[in-house]
Amino acid sequence: MFVRILVLFAALFFSSAVSAEDEKLTRSEKRLADIMEKYEKNGETRSCVNLRRLRESRVIDDKTIFFRGIGKVGYLNHLNGRCVGLAREERFSYSTTINNLCRGEILTVLDTFGRPWGSCGLGDFEELTKKTNTDSVLDTVKD
Repeated sequence: MFVRILVLFAALFFSSAVSAEDEKLTRSEKRLADIMEKYEKNGETRSCVNLRRLRESRVIDDKTIFFRGIGKVGYLNHLNGRCVGLAREERFSYSTTINNLCRGEILTVLDTFGRPWGSCGLGDFEELTKKTNTDSVLDTVKD
């Protein structure tokens, strides 16, 4: 019984500490933190990524986009400069004649109605590897 109360208290304490910390983060910092909870940098960068290996994208801020790849790979793209309105609109388009998305490709920010808002260029793709699942301390506590 005492162990259950202690575990419950610890869970409540840590969750309130985390939520207080979350309140201090900006929206883009929260987005990046969510991704970095699941992925880690592996030190590799690429100038191009095959479009067939990409599954979805998530706008972090006006300078950064995360691309989730097949399997355990993801890519952070740090744009060549600020892409005004990207974080607010969270949608963009691109056009490429090859089956790769490469550094220097132009992205067009789209507004709510799909109208072009502005453009910017992609930077290098920083490769991330999905972290392996680890059990939390609370999951390993037994009665």
